[in-house]
Amino acid sequence: MADKRNSIAGKVATPNLKVGGGSSKEAIDVDANLYKAVGSRIKITCAPTNNVLEGTLFTACTLTNAIAINTAPAPPNPSAPLASQPGDYHIIPFAHILSFEIVGSGERAAESGPGFEGAMPSISKVDLVALQAREEQTIRDMKKKDAQKGKGVSREAQELFDAISRTLPTRWADAQIVVNDSVLILPPYTLESIKAPAEKAQSEAHVRKVVEHYYNRKKVPSGGAARAPVATPIAPRKGG
Repeated sequence: MADKRNSIAGKVATPNLKVGGGSSKEAIDVDANLYKAVGSRIKITCAPTNNVLEGTLFTACTLTNAIAINTAPAPPNPSAPLASQPGDYHIIPFAHILSFEIVGSGERAAESGPGFEGAMPSISKVDLVALQAREEQTIRDMKKKDAQKGKGVSREAQELFDAISRTLPTRWADAQIVVNDSVLILPPYTLESIKAPAEKAQSEAHVRKVVEHYYNRKKVPSGGAARAPVATPIAPRKGG
């Protein structure tokens, strides 16, 4: 089955191409001429308000059916590399391009062909597999983070959960805290609320110590344990 997206790309946005201010009104091929113009200075007229943008064509993407143009002014020194220019990028869909004119060849690598390979600064291919892997990992991390937040529990319960999860595998099961997949801490999350099967007595004892330590630390003032006042010796007065 043909790729519907690619078939549409040839139909939408067939702007007119004028090279160097010429009068040619021949419709361009998006996949060819825009691609070849990467790195060139171009002037485009955009719908719906007929606004005109002039700058360096950074990329032409048939995957998203859009171009990116850097409208930052060219450096005063013509020999300065385009990489030194400040960036002022605009993303424009193909369908919004009414006309397209090449006004300068721009900077390209020596003896390079048209398109991305000769563009300056160089443009690397996007690794779609790496991007998809990063997206999937981000989704997994977000789900994991969301699973670490109790639903409908108090702030104190969440703080206890966070403290335990720093050292032990911990998850929520409704309003219950599950530690090591064997020990339950039920509301109101006290030492008496800790439950575990008989064969998990050792794990229960460990969790109980962690919870007890957590509550003991909460009782201590933020500045640490209170110190007994130190008596300052008073020097005897002269003359008795």
